[in-house]
Amino acid sequence: MRANERVMARLALTTMAVAALAACGGGGGESARNELPAGIKEISATVYPATSVGAGATAATQDLLTGGIGKTGLGAAAAPAYADPTNPTAAELRRNALYSNYRGILDPSANGGYGTLYGPNVTAQGQVTGGEGLIPGREYVAVLDDGTGRKQTVIAVQVPDSFSASNPCIVLGASSGSRGVYGAIGTAGEWGLKKGCAVALTDAGKGVGLHNLADDTVNKIDGTRATRAAAGALGFFAAALSDAARAAYNAAFPNRIAIKHAHSQQNPEKDWGSDTLVAGRYALYVLNARYGTPENPVPFRADNTTVIAGSASNGGAASLRAAEQDSEGLIDGVVASEPVTEMPATGG
Repeated sequence: MRANERVMARLALTTMAVAALAACGGGGGESARNELPAGIKEISATVYPATSVGAGATAATQDLLTGGIGKTGLGAAAAPAYADPTNPTAAELRRNALYSNYRGILDPSANGGYGTLYGPNVTAQGQVTGGEGLIPGREYVAVLDDGTGRKQTVIAVQVPDSFSASNPCIVLGASSGSRGVYGAIGTAGEWGLKKGCAVALTDAGKGVGLHNLADDTVNKIDGTRATRAAAGALGFFAAALSDAARAAYNAAFPNRIAIKHAHSQQNPEKDWGSDTLVAGRYALYVLNARYGTPENPVPFRADNTTVIAGSASNGGAASLRAAEQDSEGLIDGVVASEPVTEMPATGG
């Protein structure tokens, strides 16, 4: 009996060891799968290859950081012009979103230090160069939803051509204020791209999302406008109004708009931390999809990839909340500038 017990014990230990190896990816990669995070719907994957300044009117003339206009363009007082101001293209809107968000969080004046202390032309080591600081690479845009079609948190994972698969790093950049997905491009985004890290930007459920109640037009995920019906699942935000209710409201209060952060009824702040964590998981998915092999489909994991969450204001709060809620050991460090905080009430 004791001999049989010893045999059974050895078999049990062997089974446990095999299971542990499989869980760690030691089973030849057969058990490891690169799985899209729950709730994520991929929208686009675009190459932005520009290394020299241009108009930035097309994807081919843009980069990840500056939208193709470089240090000079970001420092210009006037935003780049649209070929047709009444019908801007998705590429033009991306370029101008990078322009406005970069300048909205950093002082673009020479006296403030732009171009000498910081800026696209200043390397990660602080060296001032005569270049324009374009960073080519690929950008993967996705939407996180809860199944209702109303959450629509936007995530943009930027993978620079300088990304090092042997020294992988990811920077999570939740937007500040009510900014859209590029809200942290001038803070966490720029630093991460210069370091050769993948950057996971997210609006954390905020963003502009303007719904014109008069003509029932909305923003699509790519920034272009369409009627609510035409936008469909690609619509960024629409107020929860039936056609009859909207008509009645327009009659009583004409020429009104609804904005996602204020009128979505989703209370996006409650999900700032979890949205930021999902952005990090999606970044790992993107990297594994691009660099994985049949033998090793998941080369990048939380335990071998440095992940830093960083941003300012509301984005700083999202970073802190993500770290607090991180039960998987995803985040290795947090850099939060002037984060929004709500301290618990005290009694007595």
